[in-house]
Amino acid sequence: MKRMNRPALTLFASLFFLSGCSALNFGNIDGPSRDFSLRLKAVPGAETSFPSNFLWGVATAGYQYEGGDTTSNWAVWEKEKKTAQPIGLADDSWRRYEEDLDLARNLGLNSYRLSIEWAKIEPRRGLIDQDAVKHYHDLLAAVHARGMEPVVTLLHFTYPAWLDSPLSGGTGGWESDETVSEFRRYAAWASKEYGAQIRYWLTINEPNTVGPCGYLLGVHPPGKHNPLAFASAMDHMARAHAAAYDAIHASDPDSMVSINPFVYHLRQGGSQYQTDSIDEKSDQDFLDRLTPHRNDLLDSSKQTSKRTLDFVAFDYYYSCSVLDLYKVASWWKWPIYPEGLYEVSKKYYDRYRLPLMVAENGFATEADNPRGDGWNREAFLVNHLAQLKRAMQEGVPVLGYMHWSLLDNYEWGTYDPKFGLYGVDRSTLRRFKTPGATVYEAIAKANRLPGDLLSRYLGKKN
Repeated sequence: MKRMNRPALTLFASLFFLSGCSALNFGNIDGPSRDFSLRLKAVPGAETSFPSNFLWGVATAGYQYEGGDTTSNWAVWEKEKKTAQPIGLADDSWRRYEEDLDLARNLGLNSYRLSIEWAKIEPRRGLIDQDAVKHYHDLLAAVHARGMEPVVTLLHFTYPAWLDSPLSGGTGGWESDETVSEFRRYAAWASKEYGAQIRYWLTINEPNTVGPCGYLLGVHPPGKHNPLAFASAMDHMARAHAAAYDAIHASDPDSMVSINPFVYHLRQGGSQYQTDSIDEKSDQDFLDRLTPHRNDLLDSSKQTSKRTLDFVAFDYYYSCSVLDLYKVASWWKWPIYPEGLYEVSKKYYDRYRLPLMVAENGFATEADNPRGDGWNREAFLVNHLAQLKRAMQEGVPVLGYMHWSLLDNYEWGTYDPKFGLYGVDRSTLRRFKTPGATVYEAIAKANRLPGDLLSRYLGKKN
């Protein structure tokens, strides 16, 4: 890609990162390539099986699911009427988590990704809410009781609002050294409190979404439009992750700790299926900083002192061409490109030589309306999992796959996007099963891609 001048680069970066904050329309990416479909159909059936210890899961988040959060930075943001819709009870999963875990287990899943809401644990600086502490113990115990492995996120976008008013004065949030120290303290506390119940930890969800959306584009809290603030936030989140990694391992050396960036999978050129991805992406740059054992990747002055990843986790939703970035749209217009999951998996393993986990992969519709591109969730699942299996057949070790999400939920300001395997009636909060859940259930229970699903959906959009 040619070098851009500063104004063009700023515009490009804004549009690029906005895709992770809301959405972009990326033109004519119509479906999986026919060539791959034919190749996979020629693979012997036994090779569509997954390892016996593969983690089949769903991804959830406390703020988006639980309800009752009144002391986080996002709760303040909503109170200031900076969201399109109020959150209300969310999915009321704080009280209905047993029901939701039953739904997950009934799908044959053996893993469940959740987040601990720091703002509920420590609503005021230094004040630990013991009822909240017990709640998460009960939640984790309920996950284990159903034979599921918890994958736990320490910070999924939200943090206690008091972090925005540091004791040292000055700017708070992710621009403050104090936040790094507080996050380390929180991670150390959480690992001692819950470590016996948790093996897999994710420190910060999508730092490369938090940074641009909150500090460059101003569409998430704290609502800034400042490139220097953005750079500072990204730096502090990398340092906070490294500090949390050390704190967790000090308590439990055998724990598995990572961080999950959002994959901005950008393809060069205007060709519909051209797959030369651009290296200079925010997700990869962030991970490079945390893997100094690969000192050929980045200026050593920008790296942490040692590797602070035990596996590489990432969130993959779409891919796009540079030429289509200007077409801003919404979640339900994100371009579906299953081959991107294969490409990213191969690239990350080749680069970092660590096992992978798909921490999020999902599909949105607008309310109950069909997508304009013709895709449905059933075909999305089959084609993406086929591409993941393709990478595994080529030697990429993958720990598991977490589908976003179990339920329709509050998508950071609105209930309009529907990502759930189960829909939620907003008036009653009744959960109801979708056809996508039936397909995921068939795959998870078989621990393979069943031949009838491959015949029905592979290489197709619906």
